[in-house]
Order: sequence, then C-alpha cells, then structure tokens
Amino acid sequence: MDQAVRIETAGTASARAAARVLVRSHAEYPAFRHLFPRPGQRRRVLRPFLETTVRDTARHGRLDVALIGDRVVGTALWMPPGAWPASAGRRARMTPALTVALLAAGGRARSWLRTGAALDADIPDGWYLIALGIEPSAQRRGVGRRLVEPALVRADAEGAAVGLHTSDPANVDFYTRFGFVVTRPFGELFPGGPAYLTMRRSPEK
Repeated sequence: MDQAVRIETAGTASARAAARVLVRSHAEYPAFRHLFPRPGQRRRVLRPFLETTVRDTARHGRLDVALIGDRVVGTALWMPPGAWPASAGRRARMTPALTVALLAAGGRARSWLRTGAALDADIPDGWYLIALGIEPSAQRRGVGRRLVEPALVRADAEGAAVGLHTSDPANVDFYTRFGFVVTRPFGELFPGGPAYLTMRRSPEK
C-alpha cells in the first residue's frame, strides 16, 4: 500500500474529492456525532462546510492529498502561521456554503457556532492542522503517516511549531508518535459533549 500511495499538494480542483473523504472519515467523529446525532443531517452539514473549508485551505494554506492512482484516499488541511482563523474577507467568500450548512444544522446551529468560536480563540502558534481524514477503506495502512510527515519536515525547516484540536481521544496516540503533546484539556464545549484537547508539537532541530 505504501508504494502505491503518493502525496501531492492540490488546488481547488481537488476540493470536492478531498471534502468527500473528510465527510466519510469524520462520519463518527465525536463532536460531530454529538452535535448532529442523525447521520443524514450530519452529512448535510458536513458536505458544504468541509468543501468550502478545503477550498479556503487550497487558496490560503496547504491542501495535501494522498492518492492511489487518480483516487483521493486521504487529505490534510494545513494553515500557515497567522492564517487561521480565516479573515473577514475569506469568511465572506465562504458565506454561501456556510449558510447551507447552518440551515442543515437547524436547532444545533448555535451550539456549532459557539464551538467554532471557542476553538478559533485558542489556535496554537505555528502551523495549524484543521483536519486530517483517511478514506475508511484505506485506514490503518500508513496513509495518515504519509500525509503528516512531510508537513512536519516543512515546519521544522521553518522553525515553526504545529498545533491542532481534537475531540477524539483515539487521535492522541496517533499524534503523540510525531512528537505532539497535549498542552491542556480544552473541556466540554457543549453540555454532555466530548471534551476537546489542544495538542502542540515544537519544532525539531
């Protein structure tokens, strides 16, 4: 599998395929599952939200994709230091897709917006990993490692830290292997929901 996978930096033309991978890989992500317990609603929210986020990343950050042949099987959304949260102008560009997502969220929209605002106010310094997703059929085969390692090499060359947030405890062991540490428990952002964690990796010399 490793020999068949190649990693490329993609543009907006790959946004839809990359977003589809994220929707499928995040179908059971704890925060999304808690906010949107009905799978159909969860997909209707995530599709426009993730596609516009992928497009924004391709324009203002780095969209890395893992491919087998011409098929996207993994994607990582990286934002350089100072580029996340998105500026007002970028948010305006994303508004049509975000409006579709918020309408699909219905009564859960307010909780979702509060969660996003709290995370945006706590962005770690350095590069920021918005999302990493692997096609379910390609998981546990080294694709995630292949997507993460080149970005960390770039960050090290710049002397930059890398940070992320996660609400899935299973992700902690994965990122710890690359030198990330939990800097603090973020806590519950909605009643009864999963706790978010802030993780950070210092640059290696």
